[in-house]
Amino acid sequence: MKRTLSILLAAMFFAFACTHQPAETGTEQVVDVQSSQKKSEMTKFINPVFNDTSAEDNRRFKEEFGVASSLSANPTAAWFHDFTSRALPTAVVPRRQPTMNLQSEIIPAIGKVIATTSLGEMDLNAFLNNPESFAQGFVVMHKGKIVFEQYPGMRKENSHLTASTAKVFVGLLIECLIEEGLIDEQKTLGDYVPEFKESVWEPIKVIDVMDMTTGLDPIDGPEHFVNPDAVITRMVMAELGETYKGNVESMLDVMKHAKTISKPGEHFTYSSTATQALVVLTEAVTKQTWADAFDQRIWSKMGVDGPLMVHLSPDGYALGHGVLSLRLRDLARFGMLYTPSWYKIAVEPIVNPDILERARVPYRTREFYRAGPSGEKFMERLGDFDVRSAGRQWDAVWEDGDFFKSGLNTQGIYVSPDRDLVIAYFSLEPTQQLQKYLRPLVTSGLFDQ
Repeated sequence: MKRTLSILLAAMFFAFACTHQPAETGTEQVVDVQSSQKKSEMTKFINPVFNDTSAEDNRRFKEEFGVASSLSANPTAAWFHDFTSRALPTAVVPRRQPTMNLQSEIIPAIGKVIATTSLGEMDLNAFLNNPESFAQGFVVMHKGKIVFEQYPGMRKENSHLTASTAKVFVGLLIECLIEEGLIDEQKTLGDYVPEFKESVWEPIKVIDVMDMTTGLDPIDGPEHFVNPDAVITRMVMAELGETYKGNVESMLDVMKHAKTISKPGEHFTYSSTATQALVVLTEAVTKQTWADAFDQRIWSKMGVDGPLMVHLSPDGYALGHGVLSLRLRDLARFGMLYTPSWYKIAVEPIVNPDILERARVPYRTREFYRAGPSGEKFMERLGDFDVRSAGRQWDAVWEDGDFFKSGLNTQGIYVSPDRDLVIAYFSLEPTQQLQKYLRPLVTSGLFDQ
């Protein structure tokens, strides 16, 4: 059934309380009461079924949409996840191949895998259908077949915001350009992008941008986004056409205000500025828009269900760091490009053995991942501290060769090439609780044959 917006708001406020707990038990009770009152107040101003919002509501959400509203618990943020193309300029990349239909062979035991989250210990079925999980859709592909699929909060034919899961789309396109010989990852951004000349980006190697180790100060995270003067915040404001100190800045100009704080390659520092640098690099070497380059090399070769929607800044740059939209099965199909079942969803191989090997970043160590400000936080979200490293725009890479990418408000894609396994999901929950099920699922033994 459809997830109601009142449930969405309740879960967001619940999650905020869980991650900002006061020390005194009595104070916690007061916070819970205040949170409940706030939830009740919010539900007075929303429609009972989110997907049935009126034309007037949609115009209001578009008028209210901005950086602050998209990152906080409110109806506008929820609207943005489901209807991004109504908020931003959008390049629509159509399906160009006949849809390559996916066979189903459901494994009921998948839904019985147990994990512990902020909602308590429960199996996956119970979590996905708990109103406070916010789960929108969840699909598991094994050997090219759908073995588990649920849509507790959306219609399966609807598109949804990828958030930062989009970053691996940008990364794979760079890999294709490396294979074409258009990019040498040991060269610098300054070698390819005239706009980066005489800026802090000029001397940074492509390989270090791909692996989120630029040595620059912009970092993604709530504590950084709340600072209006932070480069990461100003970049997003520029992408949405919002003013900073009375002026609308350009994305590239803001990126050039970054400062060097360490040597590139020293440690993993997660930043959307790195991904946007790769978008600019792609357009510089291909002379195409990012959407057209991705279409030509990747999307046009896939037998997808629907379009890929590439959302744009006011000056036309693809917001590849986190603002793409597509159907959930098509997100899973993207993951399948890295598996032996690629031929079930594409007309030719896109991820060759060299690209797959690079995705596993054998040259990045545990120390690299843990030394920076991001790795420990990512492992804590996953509930798994055995992550080996990260790179090529993926958040986590394990010793068994698996890799994973997450996005704001719990979007995600997990790929296990050796198990021929892909997990993809959409959600509206801000604390990434669904991640706790990933490694228990993958290592459950259900996919070992």
